[in-house]
Amino acid sequence: TAALLAMFLMAMATFVWSWKSIAKKMEKPDYLVDATSTIEPQRGPLSKESRELLEDNFFVFETALGWCNSYQRTKYGGTEINTMSDVKDVGKCCKACQESHLAADPPVSCNAWTWCGDQETCGSDYLRCILKHIQDSNKPAAASGSDIGWSSGLINHAKENSSKADTGKKSEDSGRKYHVLLTAAGFNQQWLARIAYYHYCKMKEEHPNSDMGGFTRLLHTGEPDIWMDVIPTFVALALPPGVDKGYIVLNRPYGILQWIEQEMHKIPEKYVLISEPDHLFVRPLPNFMVGNKPATYPFWYIQPYENRALIRKIVGPIPDEDFEHIHKIGSSPLILSKGDLAKIVPSWLNVSVVLKNNPESDQTFGWIQEMYAWSIASFLEGIHDYVLVKDMILHPPFDSKLGNSPIIHLTYGMTLAKNGKFVRNDKAPWIFNKRDYSSVPPPRNLTPPPNGTTNEVVIRVIKLINEATSNIPGWDEYAQNSVDRCCRFDESAQ
Repeated sequence: TAALLAMFLMAMATFVWSWKSIAKKMEKPDYLVDATSTIEPQRGPLSKESRELLEDNFFVFETALGWCNSYQRTKYGGTEINTMSDVKDVGKCCKACQESHLAADPPVSCNAWTWCGDQETCGSDYLRCILKHIQDSNKPAAASGSDIGWSSGLINHAKENSSKADTGKKSEDSGRKYHVLLTAAGFNQQWLARIAYYHYCKMKEEHPNSDMGGFTRLLHTGEPDIWMDVIPTFVALALPPGVDKGYIVLNRPYGILQWIEQEMHKIPEKYVLISEPDHLFVRPLPNFMVGNKPATYPFWYIQPYENRALIRKIVGPIPDEDFEHIHKIGSSPLILSKGDLAKIVPSWLNVSVVLKNNPESDQTFGWIQEMYAWSIASFLEGIHDYVLVKDMILHPPFDSKLGNSPIIHLTYGMTLAKNGKFVRNDKAPWIFNKRDYSSVPPPRNLTPPPNGTTNEVVIRVIKLINEATSNIPGWDEYAQNSVDRCCRFDESAQ
């Protein structure tokens, strides 16, 4: 009896302690979920299979002079600057190119290298390192294939005048301000980025004391576009042809890595907001970070624990309890320190390459594999404390109330019946889908949702787009031959 009583008292004590812990968490503002970890995650390299995938494809690594990339089974052409023998590894060859680049004038500096590490296929060229200059870094002439024993890489350095980043005024202490880094590629992201920048500028003007700092659009296509003189822009090199295997998002971490190397030290802000063109500001986004913990939005469709068997194949053995530190997040919208950004991004790129080249993860994670890669890379780099902000963004048409959310995410198509009710019907009378404007931007004055629509977020989306296009100079010329695709008036749809 005494033993049973003791066990009962212990159980009650445990219950009270647990209840108090839960109550303490509930005292925080209801828009925050503190994802603070209680144990240190198991850090370590990628699994053997993942390392082999990288070694057979494309990866980044660090030397004393910065980051290098290496593309396997590839020999770049170009003008030879120098040739060295008996170079023991690919890292030393890349570093030699970096040193040559720093020591020479740009017209003749090394911006590419090629190294042979396969004795069987290279013969007398085994361990030879050739430093080169390539005229167009976006289109390096190359021989590639399984019979090529060479590895090649580019030295990433900014083109002259390719960056017009909005750094704002320099200050000794920028406080809680963050720099907006908006990544973009493709035509539909071009017009969306222009509208997003309009609303960023509006928020900055109306709320000068907010946490919003400077702005940079990062084009990871390697090519400038029509808005270069309007939007502060950094043009990053795209990945070598064939590396992304049709998954253009793979260029995103590669572009951000270049921005970190070349531009990040120039901005006065301590923090960076990674954003996308379809993120429209409806009010200033506060810096939700708590201390040094990055702040982001928890995505319901990112499920690391449910995919733990596959993730273990990527990173090696991880205890079940550690999967609470591989968060249900992506890379945007996300606010973090510049130091944490520089720490995560190289791993993010390498993990992204692994996920794309692993047939199982490529099929399982699909278009959102880059989001999984961010979550996994954060874990590997020991960044395991996140502040998850449930109301950071809205997703119309599934979110219908504006509330206090600062960002509307235009990712889903919005389909409404004639009475304004949401319907799952591709032939609905009223539709807005950004994908309908993949080749031509939307015209001014899109048709608003039908009378009777009660979804505040859908109504605001069309108002935001119409306001921007009405105030952006030259939009009619930019959107020539465009058609308002909102109104379908298909009589078969109710």
